[in-house]
Amino acid sequence: MTRVHTLSALLLSVCLLAACGFQLRGQYTFDFDRIELRGMEKTEMNRNMNLQMQIMNIVVNPSDGAPLKLTLLKEKRDRSIVTFSASGRAREVRLTYDLDYQVTDKNGDFLIATTTLQQRRELTYSDDQILGKEMEEANLYTEMQRDIARQISVRLAALKLNKGNAKP
Repeated sequence: MTRVHTLSALLLSVCLLAACGFQLRGQYTFDFDRIELRGMEKTEMNRNMNLQMQIMNIVVNPSDGAPLKLTLLKEKRDRSIVTFSASGRAREVRLTYDLDYQVTDKNGDFLIATTTLQQRRELTYSDDQILGKEMEEANLYTEMQRDIARQISVRLAALKLNKGNAKP
């Protein structure tokens, strides 16, 4: 009997997801197959962006050049207290991650002018769990960087290049 309930609950869930328009993220199609990634070398954000491009089957920093150049200009991390407890201690903290980037073609013309992407996360804070909260904060910053790398990928997929610049 429980098997029937489980199966019917699963079927109902699938029907509800289909009815609301839910769709898994698919692969993006790019007008290029190579990209030059510059700026912020040896940082976690550069590694995340490099990995995101490789997942999308884009060759990063090829020796024969690329039709696009993605430049990561600077990142900024901010931590601010949102709420205080009755004793005056921090109860909730807002983490903010900003990334400035730009995309140019091989002639140096801007395809995406200098743009800032921002991610925010809220974190409940407790003085009793300082080490655990520090690790959670680091994980949230990593998650924000991955989200921004995905956002940049979506924007790169929307670019339409001249066919002469796209592929050799």
